[in-house]
Amino acid sequence: MVSRHWRRKDHGRGWEAWNGARCSCRGVPYDLAGWRPYTDGMMPNRDTPHAYDPDRGLQGAASAFFPGFTSLSAVPNAPHLAHVEREGDAFLVRRWPAGTTSDRIEVMAAALSLAHARELTTVPRMLPLPDSGDRFALFLDGDLFSASTWLPGRPLSRYGGFRNPDGLTIDVPLPPSVAADAVLLDAVRVVGRFHDASRSLAGDARLAAGTLGTMLSAGQETWAIQRRIIGHHAALFPEIRRWLRCGNRVMPVAEERLAAFGAANQRSVVIHGDLWPIHLLAEDWEGGRELTGVTGWTLPLAGSPMIDLAHLAVHTSGWSAAAAENILGAYTEVAPIAPEERRILPVVAALDLVTRVGSLLHQAFVDEREIEDEALPVMRSGLKTLLISLENLTQVLAPEAERDKRRSGPTQTGGRTWDRSRPGPARSRRGSPPSGSGRSRPGSPPGTPKPR
Repeated sequence: MVSRHWRRKDHGRGWEAWNGARCSCRGVPYDLAGWRPYTDGMMPNRDTPHAYDPDRGLQGAASAFFPGFTSLSAVPNAPHLAHVEREGDAFLVRRWPAGTTSDRIEVMAAALSLAHARELTTVPRMLPLPDSGDRFALFLDGDLFSASTWLPGRPLSRYGGFRNPDGLTIDVPLPPSVAADAVLLDAVRVVGRFHDASRSLAGDARLAAGTLGTMLSAGQETWAIQRRIIGHHAALFPEIRRWLRCGNRVMPVAEERLAAFGAANQRSVVIHGDLWPIHLLAEDWEGGRELTGVTGWTLPLAGSPMIDLAHLAVHTSGWSAAAAENILGAYTEVAPIAPEERRILPVVAALDLVTRVGSLLHQAFVDEREIEDEALPVMRSGLKTLLISLENLTQVLAPEAERDKRRSGPTQTGGRTWDRSRPGPARSRRGSPPSGSGRSRPGSPPGTPKPR
């Protein structure tokens, strides 16, 4: 069963699952895109963001925030944003997605204000409505708007303009040929300073939870859905088989490591929640590129700093132990981090990648609407980088020897210890299992020769 423009949102947890295709299992609809924060590119209740006139609504908001403005222009590939100029200064007006509350805007404004109080000028500062005191949200014609300072620079990403058929942005890492190590480490320091400055807001009741425990439970649910649906096509695409092998090994290890960590539900800082190269602005100078801003602060979540660091480690370029150590080192220059938190960075990165890769696999290989889309080469290129990172992390967290030990060693289940290496009675099953139902190599239809 296929249905377009379907969404599922869990307001209590603050994480969302999205996709244009819906599949049903036992009468329950499931999506495939993976759980991810509610970000700029998501425009619910509209067929597509591009169908919305960027001057409509945004012009009224610009007039409310900046009376007598001299210039208003659309931001390329972002119909929910407008660039405003007044008296030589530049500003940004944002139309927030449907379902956003004014509390969410106000708490984000508070967090960014705390950062600016620490002289952190590489994040935007939200601006209140004139003569309103400290009110940052404007309700106009059924939409919520806000205004902020304009940050100079261009996004690191070369691919900022692609969206899937449902109008959602397609996020991919930088190509391997792009060297941006210095900019990345500067971004880590900016995020670290933001974490440290906004730490006092982490307990605010207006903030949704973005903890490691929330991430794990959402990831497990999404992985089960993706494995069932995308795995059906595993016989046709080696990329799907590689992803299944990684997910089957990573997910149990992630659960064990986070349980041993003991602070998976801790809300210690306010996090960005969805960092990609498109959120990192830079300008070219004679000595190279310099970070000018970190954008996309639209989802205030209270959780672990490891989520933002994991995103910077695997969303910008491929995973490597050396790069991870550099990221952790840059972060500790500006914000504290406990030794046990450092050790779970690969776990968080791998957990994130399982569902991210699943989402791109569905778009690049399964969704028939994407077959002739101009974004397909971009998606498959980004998918390649993310999949290699996931395989590298899988070898770190669950190497082959450890996996074999798990398979053959005794296992504790339901209060009993049993040994998988001991032969047992064969279990009869009704019918044959559906192909791709969680196995690395799904079953083939009767009469189909096995690949060699």
